[in-house]
Amino acid sequence: MDASLLRDLVEEEAVLDRLVASLDDAEWASATPATDWTVADTIAHLAVSERAAADSLCDDRDPVTGLTGSPGPTGAPDVPEHERPATGYASSTAVLADWRTQRARVLDAFAARADDDRVPWGGRRMAVRSLATARLMETWAHGLDCFAGLGATPVDTDRLAPIAWLGWKTLPYAFAVAGESPPARPADLRLELVAPSGARWEYGPPLDVAAAVLRGSAGDWCRVATHRFRRTTPPDLVADGPLAVAALRVARAFL
Repeated sequence: MDASLLRDLVEEEAVLDRLVASLDDAEWASATPATDWTVADTIAHLAVSERAAADSLCDDRDPVTGLTGSPGPTGAPDVPEHERPATGYASSTAVLADWRTQRARVLDAFAARADDDRVPWGGRRMAVRSLATARLMETWAHGLDCFAGLGATPVDTDRLAPIAWLGWKTLPYAFAVAGESPPARPADLRLELVAPSGARWEYGPPLDVAAAVLRGSAGDWCRVATHRFRRTTPPDLVADGPLAVAALRVARAFL
């Protein structure tokens, strides 16, 4: 599959690995902004999520329904197993070792697949490229939790590009989860974002046919879409049109 996307995923995992690799027991027990989750809980959760991704890629098993082959029932559990805090690890060393093992399995599996291969996830089948993008998103988002819990400052990079796209692509799902009818087709929203490097990223239709436009910081958009925007000041994003305003309110790039 796409080598650049896999490289982004590897590098994002490495950033988080470097953050936690030398922590002592007290630091592993640091509380994160996620309610009742410590740094150790967060890394354990990532390990469980990677194991679920490996089951999907290697065994065609849906981590939500537990079924193999065709998609499972639409009535998935409110909180899938891979989205819950993980328990049962003997030590922080075991947590870190398992996360490293599981993510290596997933990277190997991704490397052997084509972008448009489809695998089960959340009661449906999704493209392997989309699953890799989701793994990048989750690693980055939970990494922000760990940085915050440890009082460290993360550095945004242009690895955010797939996450920014995912926040736009999942808007129909986000409106459905929020129980809202969008004021226009979500696909008609145009995003004009400034990347950490200063590059310009654009998603959605051309300006002359877009129903609404959302402009501003790619980092802030990714934080809004992953529910990690925690500043007391508003995000550096300007919503032009009812659809853009609603998208800021409901954005949700995760199950």
